[in-house]
Parts: sequence; structure tokens; C-alpha cells
Amino acid sequence: MKFYPERSQFMNNLIMTLIGFLVTMGFILRFSESILLKSLMMLLMFILIILSGYYFVLLKTLYYEINDDNIVIGSVFRFLNHTIPLKDIRFFTERITLLNHSGLAGMLSKRFSVGKGYMRGLGKVDMYITSSRKTIYFGTDYRNYAISPENMAAFSQALLKKGIPEKFPQRPLLESDILESDEKLKQYFILNTLMILTYIGVPLILFYQNSLPEYMSTHQLDASTISYLPVKVFLDRIVMVGISAFFLNLLVLFGGKVYERIDRIYYYRVMLIPLVILSLLLLNLANVLIPVFL
Repeated sequence: MKFYPERSQFMNNLIMTLIGFLVTMGFILRFSESILLKSLMMLLMFILIILSGYYFVLLKTLYYEINDDNIVIGSVFRFLNHTIPLKDIRFFTERITLLNHSGLAGMLSKRFSVGKGYMRGLGKVDMYITSSRKTIYFGTDYRNYAISPENMAAFSQALLKKGIPEKFPQRPLLESDILESDEKLKQYFILNTLMILTYIGVPLILFYQNSLPEYMSTHQLDASTISYLPVKVFLDRIVMVGISAFFLNLLVLFGGKVYERIDRIYYYRVMLIPLVILSLLLLNLANVLIPVFL
């Protein structure tokens, strides 16, 4: 028996918001003369297009199926399907509640969340909720799921017929979950810091080894225009950008603890912001240094 998710306006609103972001970044890309800023905008546009396309297709093809042996949470991306044996399911419960700790989407809508989330009294949940007005939570001994079938009553009846009890286990939030998330936040911070040290350290080491020329190219404005700086001025810029990146890394670290109020378990993912920026900085540095040795 196949069920389809409850439809909501949030996805349409999200698409309009993404279009607004893409238009804004397109203007920056069009009028900025900074290669670094242009590269960042192109990278962000690419990520936004890929992610929004993925979620759009996922939600348009999402379904929940109950067969003789399993519950399947599936979509056109079959390699990402969840197949949960009915014999492993220990409970299910209907819930109509706001999603207060389920990440950015939950913060924006309170009724929409797709991905890893947290439910008070239950813990970590794989969420496929398009509308929390019709949500069914169910779980095994090891994992919890949340879905929002359009015909919630029929889905619940099908589970009852399979012998799955209707209850809410009230599992406490495990201390290990909090410690794991906090540890990952620190690991991302350390990784970003090492990238900053690499960004600053490599040019300085090359300079003191007399491996850099007297003038360094900074960025290419177009196919025929290259800007050059004295090597010491170039190094001063590298150091200033590196210090700024460290303060950004530090700011996001503390911001992650604030974001914890919204995303109780997976708040460490905010550290991906400086990680992406630092990756772009290192690529830009490599683009400047590699021609020196060719």
C-alpha cells in the first residue's frame, strides 16, 4: 500500500527564496571585479542549484509504502531509500506539533523538515515531514523516523494491523549524542584552523626560502589583465586574510552553540561555512603559487 506526503506551500516559498538568492548572487557576480568574490558566488550558486534541485525532485517523488514485510520511505533516488523491516519497529505515534529543534527548515517553517533532526522525548530522527499537521513517528531499537502521509489515519490503521503498538516511548536525550556533536564541532574548528595555518604558512615558508619572485600576481580580472604586487605586500594581504578567516572560524564556532537551540544534535554543521570559504581561499592561493614554479 503506497501513501503520498501531505502537500504544503513551504516548498514553493523556499523555491522563491532560493531564486531571490540566486538573483542577488548573479548581480554580485556581474558587477564585482574581485576574482575571489566571483569564485565564491559561483561556488555558492552551484551548491544552491544542486541542493534545491535535489530537494525539489525528492519531494515531488517522495512516497511511503507498507508491504508485507517492510516500510519503505522512497523517491526517484532509489539508492537513498529507507527500507525498515516491520518486525524491527517497536512503536509508532501520531503527533501534531511544531518542529522546534529540527534545523534551519524547521526554524523557518516549524512544520517542514527533511533530513536529520531531533524530537524532544525521542532523540535523533530521520525526518521526511512535509507538514507536521499530519506526522507519524515510528522507530526501531536503533533509529527513529518521521513521515507525514496525506492519509494519516489509513497509514496508522495499516501499522496497527501489522501488530505495531501505538505509543510514545519518551526516550531521554543521550549524553553521548551531545558529546558526539560537541566533539564534531571542535573537530571542524581544528580542521579549519589547520587550513588557515596552511594558507598563511606556505607563502611565508616559500618567501623565507627565497622561492618567491619579487612581484606576485594577485588576481586575474579578465583573460588579458593580470595585477601584480610586491611580494611583501602580497604576504601582508595573505596574513590579513588568514587572520580574518580565523576570526570568522571563531565566530561561527560560538554561533554554533547558539544554533544548538534550533538544531539540537546537528548544530556542528554550521562549521561547513568557513570550511567552504577556506577551501576557496586555498584554491585561489594555489592558482597564484603554482605558476611560480612552472
